Amino acid sequence: MGKVSARESQILEMLQKRQKLSLAEIISYFDISDSTARRLCVDLARKGRVIRGFGGVYSIPEASEIRNDYEYEVLEAENVQEKSQIGAYASGFVQNNDTIFLSGGTTLAQFSKYLAEKLKQGQIKPLITTTSVINAEILSPYNKVLLIGGEYRPHRRDVAGYFSEKMISGIHFDKCFLGIDAIDVEAGLMAFDIETASLDDLVSTHSDTKFILADSQKFKRRSYITYSNISPSHIVITDGKIDEAIVSKASSKGIKITIVPESSKST
Repeated sequence: MGKVSARESQILEMLQKRQKLSLAEIISYFDISDSTARRLCVDLARKGRVIRGFGGVYSIPEASEIRNDYEYEVLEAENVQEKSQIGAYASGFVQNNDTIFLSGGTTLAQFSKYLAEKLKQGQIKPLITTTSVINAEILSPYNKVLLIGGEYRPHRRDVAGYFSEKMISGIHFDKCFLGIDAIDVEAGLMAFDIETASLDDLVSTHSDTKFILADSQKFKRRSYITYSNISPSHIVITDGKIDEAIVSKASSKGIKITIVPESSKST
């Protein structure tokens, strides 16, 4: 077996346990250059052995393990009160002249509604970037919004893909506010598809402060694709229905989960 084939086999073995390997991990493990590591990833993807994402590779899941049931219109009607409370509370973290990124999702739509009220009243004037058509429609009457281009995804009402990532890679954000498909204190932040995982992972690396807006039901969901651990640099905001055991476990790992008071409203 040649050196390249041996490295490819080792990467595949690691992916069976890890699900994702970053480019930096591959470089460090094999003590190779950035360009060599990228070629390994490209070749494996061309052979259909892995899925390439931003900054690394993912293992290919079995069809039965893939969950990609996100439908904006369906989720929009779920947990509306909790999402509204989270959106109202989280919007209070936006300050004047902040450069912020807003992901798509129904919780971020609630966030945008409360943020729009602050903008309408002239309380703040941030620099807003988003991939969500919904967010752009809510906020653009009151503030300039940069809507990132890319492949439009009707089921999510947003854009993603190569062109979206190229645009975002040139921007630095003071804060990003991200919705989430599923979340677990042990496993980390999850998405139902590679494009969402790759985009949110990229945005996080370009943001000083990372807010994760997750209603308590998201802690009961699972997805095959885990794109990031939850670190102390993440600010997880959820509602009061979250299981106390989850909060306790998070605390033991140095992860702070902020529970929004039920009476939380936009100010």
